[in-house]
Amino acid sequence: MILKTIGSGSSGNCHLLTASNGETFILDCGMPIKEIKKGLNWNIKDVVGVLCTHKHLDHSESIKDFEAIGIPIYAPYLIPIYAPSIIPHIAHNITFRKAGFTVQVFELTTIDGSWTHTDANGEPCPIYGFLIAHKEMGRMLYITDCELIKWKFKDINHILLGVNYDRDLVDTDNPKANHVFRGHLSIDTACDFVKANYSYSLQNVIMCHLSSENADKDSFIEKMKKVACVANVDVAVAGKNWDLKNPSECPF
Repeated sequence: MILKTIGSGSSGNCHLLTASNGETFILDCGMPIKEIKKGLNWNIKDVVGVLCTHKHLDHSESIKDFEAIGIPIYAPYLIPIYAPSIIPHIAHNITFRKAGFTVQVFELTTIDGSWTHTDANGEPCPIYGFLIAHKEMGRMLYITDCELIKWKFKDINHILLGVNYDRDLVDTDNPKANHVFRGHLSIDTACDFVKANYSYSLQNVIMCHLSSENADKDSFIEKMKKVACVANVDVAVAGKNWDLKNPSECPF
């Protein structure tokens, strides 16, 4: 299974998860469809669907374009009338299968049920995470744009995690500082999450959606390596890819 980043950051987020037979899930589509098609080498026929975490344009820009060409859209924050193939607003415990993938959807909310992401004006923004399983890679988490993660997961093999800022680098006098704190994951909170969910099965922790102003890539990798133990730790940038393997699959 190959994970490839097309874009990561406030200018647009999109990742491709491609099995050996070519079947591909697009994880968020927050950039022009032409750029995503280019990342797919213009091969649309093997795309089995788009998983979209939330409505902000840096994650959903080309959602209508994919819907227009018949690609199934799985965006649980949307209402059913948006398009017939879109999952309506749903609870966190839905699981569905598509091609060789099994996807569990979960709400990114606090203990009291409040959303952990906001719009720029401070209003709550519904947002979901995805636990994706496939025989070629095992179990992968995709979580981004949330302040905290209340869920605990067993036997995760790969984590693609939106880690946006280091509190020490944020200008607290900036009017936008509260949006950074309220709607995004800090490196310290991300490390706490990985530590709480670590097992010997964990192979990769890939951090995405780093702020261009409030993050330091090298520092993030250094901090995450301390809790990820022997797992590979990396930062997603456009054009980079990783070979995700299932550790339970015997190679001979």
